Amino acid sequence: MTALVDPPKQRRSRERFEQSLDAAEALIAARGTIAISLPDVAAAAGLPPASLYHYVPNAQVLLFELARRYMARFQALAAEEVDHGQLTVWPDLFRIHCSRALAFYHAHPVAMRLLLGAEGGWQIRSADLDANLQIGRIQYQRLLRHFVVAGSAPLERALPVSMTIGDAIWSLSFARDGAVTDEMAAESLNARVAYLRLYIAEHAPRRDHPLGMLP
Repeated sequence: MTALVDPPKQRRSRERFEQSLDAAEALIAARGTIAISLPDVAAAAGLPPASLYHYVPNAQVLLFELARRYMARFQALAAEEVDHGQLTVWPDLFRIHCSRALAFYHAHPVAMRLLLGAEGGWQIRSADLDANLQIGRIQYQRLLRHFVVAGSAPLERALPVSMTIGDAIWSLSFARDGAVTDEMAAESLNARVAYLRLYIAEHAPRRDHPLGMLP
């Protein structure tokens, strides 16, 4: 089991920790593999190896922390507001979310390798599934906010399941093509929406104004 680390609290230490994650990302991108060592990362980051070992005990933990940083950024993306005027039907919410997530993956190919590829391993995958639960809750609240949909525990549980379905298709595309192709991105969204139609009425109307916001 990979041991979690507590990110440093002091500003300088936190900066060095983030610097080491940046260096790890750059090394993986350059080499096309997650097979990196802490001395390699320390050299790339311009840090003494002893300093890096102070933050993380081995390269596996460093990779896990890099993956957790990506997951936090995906959660932040999911929490970004959606323009109510851009929404016509409820699948638009998930189209926008998938578009944002895919743009992040294209800008950060190492995230794709760690979270969608087989190299990352089960621990990273397990943490990613937990992150899907958090993002699913955000999407559930957003769905209720923008559309006239009856809230329910089954629907709330269905949101992270739909994300996992979509991620599986993205992972298949990455395994075949080294990236998520436009065709497979569309397949992923179609699969998510088809599954959610089990829980959401096909023609659930858009609210005149989002819940909690004055006209």
